[in-house]
Amino acid sequence: MGLTIAILATAVLYGFMPLVEVYFLRRIDATADDAYLLGGIEIDTWTWLEGMVGGIILVVCLLAWWGRPAQIRFVLVGVLLLLTGISLYRIVEAWTSSVDPIFGGQAQSVMRNVLRCQLPMMIVVPLYVVWYINRAPARAFYRQAHRPR
Repeated sequence: MGLTIAILATAVLYGFMPLVEVYFLRRIDATADDAYLLGGIEIDTWTWLEGMVGGIILVVCLLAWWGRPAQIRFVLVGVLLLLTGISLYRIVEAWTSSVDPIFGGQAQSVMRNVLRCQLPMMIVVPLYVVWYINRAPARAFYRQAHRPR
């Protein structure tokens, strides 16, 4: 159960959330274009990159939940720590940058607040995943010790 919680938390925070963010910003931009409104949203490279990596994380989480190959737990932890570092950088960047009132507006302000609210999860989830995936039951799961041969 603990391993499932760890993998689901990783999938939601690092897989679904970036994909939802890209979808949300893309829909707002498309709506502004359809209504001929000036000042639509510009989706930056970080957001597109996070969306693509979110899809990769979902595949890694699926393989980690399946338990094969056995080294997938190391891949999951490595990718998780890398993405945590990048996300913490984005949170610090959001705190230190000012809102552009013409081109950013309310959507940029909302996304900054979402990034700020993610900070506790960005600390708790990686700590839990790294701690639990290195416990004996999780190691036995990845060694396939629980399955008959």
